[in-house]
Amino acid sequence: MVDPQVDPQVTEDTENVKPAGIAGARTTVAGHSFRTPYSEPMKVSTKSSLKLNRNETVLAALTRIDDEIAKSEKNHPAARLAVVAAELESIQLVVTSPSLGEVKGIVRLLLTINHSVPFPALSRSPGNLLRYPQEIKSFEECTATVTKDTYAKTMHQLFVSLDLYKRPMLASENEDFVANVNRKEMRRLELSWLRTRYAELVRERRVLHAQILRTRSLYAQLQHLLDSIWGSNTRPGSSQENALTKAIGLRDALAAVSARLRAAAEYAHAAVRLLDDAMPAWKLTTVGKSGWERSSGVADACALLVAARCAERGARRVLAAPAAPRAARALRLALDYAFTDAVHDHKYQRATETFFQFKEALVLLIDSIHQVSDVEIFINGKSVCVPSYFTIGQALKREKITVPSFCFHERLSIAGNCRMCLVEVEGWWKLQVACSVGVVKGMKIRTNSEKAKRAQEHVLEFILADHPLDCPICDQGGECDLQDLSVRFGNDRSRFTDIFFSGKRAVENKTLSPLIRAEMNRCIHCTRCIRFASQVCGLEVLGSTGRGHDMLVGTFVDKMFLSELSGNVVDLCPVGALTNIPYRFKARAWELKTANSIDVTDATGTNIVLNYRFDRVLRVLPREHEEINQEYVSDKGRWAIDSLEMQRLVTPMKKVATCCCPLEWDPALKMASEILRSVSPDRIMAIVGPQASVETLVASKDMLNVLGCENLYIERDMRYTACDTDFRASYSWNITMKDVATADKILLVGTNPRFEAPILNMWIRQAYRNNEADIYAAGPPCDYNYHVTYLGDNIKSLTNAEMSLRGAKKPLIFVGVQQLKTGGGKLMKILHKLAHHFKKKDYSVLNIITREASFAGALEAGWKIGARSALEKKCPKVVISVGADSIFYDWNPPSSCKIIYVGYQGDKGAEYANLILPGCAWTESGGVYLNMEGRSQYAYPAVTPPGKARVDWKIFRALAEYCHLSLFYCDHNSLCTRMAQISPNFVCLGDFQPKIFVDMVGYLALKDDCGNSGPFCIDMPCMKDYYCSDIFTYNSPTMVKVAQKAKEFEKSDYYSVLLNNLDNLTAAEKDVAKCRKDLRSTRVNDIVHRGLAELKYEPKALTNLNVAMK
Repeated sequence: MVDPQVDPQVTEDTENVKPAGIAGARTTVAGHSFRTPYSEPMKVSTKSSLKLNRNETVLAALTRIDDEIAKSEKNHPAARLAVVAAELESIQLVVTSPSLGEVKGIVRLLLTINHSVPFPALSRSPGNLLRYPQEIKSFEECTATVTKDTYAKTMHQLFVSLDLYKRPMLASENEDFVANVNRKEMRRLELSWLRTRYAELVRERRVLHAQILRTRSLYAQLQHLLDSIWGSNTRPGSSQENALTKAIGLRDALAAVSARLRAAAEYAHAAVRLLDDAMPAWKLTTVGKSGWERSSGVADACALLVAARCAERGARRVLAAPAAPRAARALRLALDYAFTDAVHDHKYQRATETFFQFKEALVLLIDSIHQVSDVEIFINGKSVCVPSYFTIGQALKREKITVPSFCFHERLSIAGNCRMCLVEVEGWWKLQVACSVGVVKGMKIRTNSEKAKRAQEHVLEFILADHPLDCPICDQGGECDLQDLSVRFGNDRSRFTDIFFSGKRAVENKTLSPLIRAEMNRCIHCTRCIRFASQVCGLEVLGSTGRGHDMLVGTFVDKMFLSELSGNVVDLCPVGALTNIPYRFKARAWELKTANSIDVTDATGTNIVLNYRFDRVLRVLPREHEEINQEYVSDKGRWAIDSLEMQRLVTPMKKVATCCCPLEWDPALKMASEILRSVSPDRIMAIVGPQASVETLVASKDMLNVLGCENLYIERDMRYTACDTDFRASYSWNITMKDVATADKILLVGTNPRFEAPILNMWIRQAYRNNEADIYAAGPPCDYNYHVTYLGDNIKSLTNAEMSLRGAKKPLIFVGVQQLKTGGGKLMKILHKLAHHFKKKDYSVLNIITREASFAGALEAGWKIGARSALEKKCPKVVISVGADSIFYDWNPPSSCKIIYVGYQGDKGAEYANLILPGCAWTESGGVYLNMEGRSQYAYPAVTPPGKARVDWKIFRALAEYCHLSLFYCDHNSLCTRMAQISPNFVCLGDFQPKIFVDMVGYLALKDDCGNSGPFCIDMPCMKDYYCSDIFTYNSPTMVKVAQKAKEFEKSDYYSVLLNNLDNLTAAEKDVAKCRKDLRSTRVNDIVHRGLAELKYEPKALTNLNVAMK
């Protein structure tokens, strides 16, 4: 057994210790608040550790004590205590060390009026600065509180007295005097920072001691329990106990190193953040018109830079590296003369360069802590420096040297089985695989040697030996990696003839799904599809059998590969082995034209490329975007494109009896204007659909507002705040999708992001695989592709969520927008209270998963939520449907209500419409779309509208003319000007915009909302519900066909086998404490064998520990 040691000098009261200021605390220096790096919060209650159950059996006591010991040692308090003790000692040395006390006394301010104070010109060397006999050796001597205002006022008064504002040339003569006064103030800032840090370290030390004492008491209880069961007899499980002791010793040794490195890294990261905050303040010092503005700006920057310097020194203290780097010494000198340097342009630039050099030194310090160092290697005789964790392939790619490869993909694990990326390394006896071999200092790599070229040529020859000559009929022709590499690296002739060759490989073709055709004769065994299905899709359905010439890739059982991201295997395949069934034999790659666009089937804002020919969209491919979709696209966004050709509205029409008669645009617009002007504006209502662009939203809203109508609604209802979603933070995120991959705990409330937002689910799965995130769900069971711990299925189950998320550093809570339809106020109040415990700057814990592409843009433009309830309350006489069809499945319009439908697809809305004005799809009109992050992106048009259809926003612009209304824009440029007036976010394309007033949303949640006590309802819990989940995909023949196949597949026996394999995969990814579990099971079995399972546990009074803890 391991018995943690406790510092015998500690005699403080540890019973009511509160770990205040340990994790995520903020320290205020010179009026600026910044986060300081501390360890995780540890709540210790020593009373609970001694509270014993008299009716507890020995078996239950053994399990309880063992679990409590493992829990108490989880945060490694002994290792952290060693770091805290060393840091406290080093802070005392810093305060009392004469060599580090730069200001040796208090400089008396010689304040004069209208004339300078004569001081000798001194060198700017630290060795020649003014020195005084007295020293500040303790915190108590720094009694005056230095704030931002007092610091700035002191320096401003000095500048006024020396008349430096009016006569800047005097700054050079008096710069050493000003520097000494400034140095005194900054020294007080440093002592204030150290004093605050010292007090918080003392509090943390008390908490750590309390936790270690509790662990010792638990070990003593365990020892007493074992003695009471076995006495002096030989205990069972001695071998497991020895293994556990060795494992604990190794863990403690690693924890000691990890605690030191972690503390130093947090210090260094804090210094970088402070430096980033200081640079904008420093840049403003040249903008201020008055002397006070300039002094205040310099004081702000210096206060933050002093704090950054203290944090950097803290990192060096933890690492026991007292020698300051050159950049830190230069920063100290630049801070001394910061006020005078701000007056001179060239000195100002020199100081700015010093600050950036200090940041570079901090980055190097962080890299060294994380063991990220550069090594020198030689590539084709050229010396380059690359990080030590790079592989040869990564180094070659960074140097823009092309090396052929088939199996390597930067977003998948390394396989190294194609052998195309062979390179020659000097001193190594054989060629090396560039994609998997790491770099070594001094490595000499040659990619252009004769040996490497010959090897690449031979590998290609072997691959082509079994590859069929299908290029004339292969859909991959023109986009095939094998074609391109054969031309560049292959031979111009083959050595295999029919005389010496029995024939190429012949494999039976397979249909992996209704969307993917597998031509396995063309497969080159790169295994990209297998790795993608396992690592990204989370499905172990693809694999390989056999080896070499007889290797086969496919499903082990002849069944389908169904996933929301399955279509991406077609893009990943380097040859034509996996082909797109809906696109087969439609066009060649060189015949297609491209247009960059946005996927509107969900709210993630996936970047796509539209391939079209002859004014017809034929294919959708993903477009790379590192912060949103990487290089993937969902299956609905890829294959639902054929819905654009179904039930298209190509000419204006009016309803006559039960038929629709075609019209020209002039009478159609006249009829629309007469309908609008025939009723009061407050009896008109507009409802927007899920795919409307921002241009359409702005133009239609402007027209109706000028008309006097304010009834503009979206189909989705989301009522949980009293402010009616006036805050942007109430409907969009304050984090990027890329930040989801860094989360350590995720809570899903009434949502299944796998089908509601597949690209978001891809980031959640990355957090699960790479960051070992724990994922919890409140809702009905769903088909997740990662392990989920279910908390319950209703709002009452959220009471256990706080315990599940406890200890998380970067937690995330996702709530489905459907749960906010009714009773959302109570739910958001609970979730906001839960998220408030993990509040972080510029990091929103609570986020809403929306589902419509137009949702964020509509609310940003000023549209309202809840069209269904508004229809019942307002009873409009005229309803304008802007591509809204779902609302008519829930609401049957009365005969007195007239419907004007503006859209491109004839569905339920067009069926009820009295007048139809044909609009354009997003592939024809383009436009701006906001995703669930609130990020604006522009979709370019690809094809022209069919028939007499027109762009939606132009229809409303023309309708305004017929209604005798004036809108001051007539083209897209002037419309963009109007969009910028409404929200600058509409025209700030591509960049993520942080949100303000994030905390206000929770406080404005409806308090009188009774909430929904029933179970959460999720629309798409299973795969069969994914493909036809909205009007657009329901009109897609491809999606309907796949949905039918998914329903048939769910009824098969293989579906249950697949779910079992998925559960086994997720369970295998969880690490368990094997040694402790084995030891416990051995002891429990022996207790049961002896018949002592029902024996009551009577704990011995631990007198010495009780005395020590009082």
